[in-house]
Amino acid sequence: MTKLIKVASVIFEEEHLRGQPGAEDIVFKETEKKLDGLKGFGLNLVVLSEGIEAVGLKIWEAESVSSPGRYLNLYREFAVSERCHVAGSVKLKEGGKVFNSVAIISPEGKIQGAYHKANLTVGEIEAGLSPGRGAVVIDTEIGRIGGLICFDLNFRWLRDQYAALRPDILVFPSMYHGGFMQRIWAYECHSFFISALAFSGGGILDPLGTPLNLTDRYNRTAIAEINIDRAIVHLDFNWEKFPEIKRKYGNEIEIDIPPDIGSALIYSRSGKRTAIDIVREFGLEPLDKYFERALNINSDKRSPG
Repeated sequence: MTKLIKVASVIFEEEHLRGQPGAEDIVFKETEKKLDGLKGFGLNLVVLSEGIEAVGLKIWEAESVSSPGRYLNLYREFAVSERCHVAGSVKLKEGGKVFNSVAIISPEGKIQGAYHKANLTVGEIEAGLSPGRGAVVIDTEIGRIGGLICFDLNFRWLRDQYAALRPDILVFPSMYHGGFMQRIWAYECHSFFISALAFSGGGILDPLGTPLNLTDRYNRTAIAEINIDRAIVHLDFNWEKFPEIKRKYGNEIEIDIPPDIGSALIYSRSGKRTAIDIVREFGLEPLDKYFERALNINSDKRSPG
């Protein structure tokens, strides 16, 4: 059944302050100002850049779930006032270690969980940060949210973990863009991908890697409405059934076919049935199942040696 949520990615514009006196206070005030500017938009999720952790917090200023500091409290106050989830960048202290983290805050101001950056740069480790253990998916009222941070984008082992977990949304607070790698993560994990960067080009990708809204010099916050009630199918053996689906359900079902990837996203815009219900009713073959079937057929027909 349709599950529309309104999400936002906030650009970080204070990287030039790194190492300068008073940078931490300026970053905090700018973060506060940006969140104030998002009030009244009816957002369900706001994602903030890793620049906050990198420039706005020293390692000895790390916060904790049991003892929130000014950033976690700022995120919680915004979440409560706007009835909105926040994916907030922060240094988190846990078990005697300090992590580069993204904390997920509920509309009630509860810290529902956090992802700790699993693949730190050498510089971060030398500075005293500790790497996290791997993928984390947090169940929220707007869907299942997973996190990755900056350098993580380069590592297949973490992407494989998330591909198996299939979160609805991946949040990517970062100081690094990653180019086409963002699209690969969205596609392989079948997830909406929301990047919050320190420059233009962050924003929202759909689960096939198509940009829905991106930040640039004129658009400092990317906002989009996404529908997490979705299914992905390959066009083979499926697309001849699409006209029948549209004739029966009309605008209750949206079928999005990008021009260059050979797959389709099916969205339910009905309160009566889900995208998976449509897949079952019309005998559509999900993308992963089709790839699995093709691999098995090829394996059976491949000559030994």
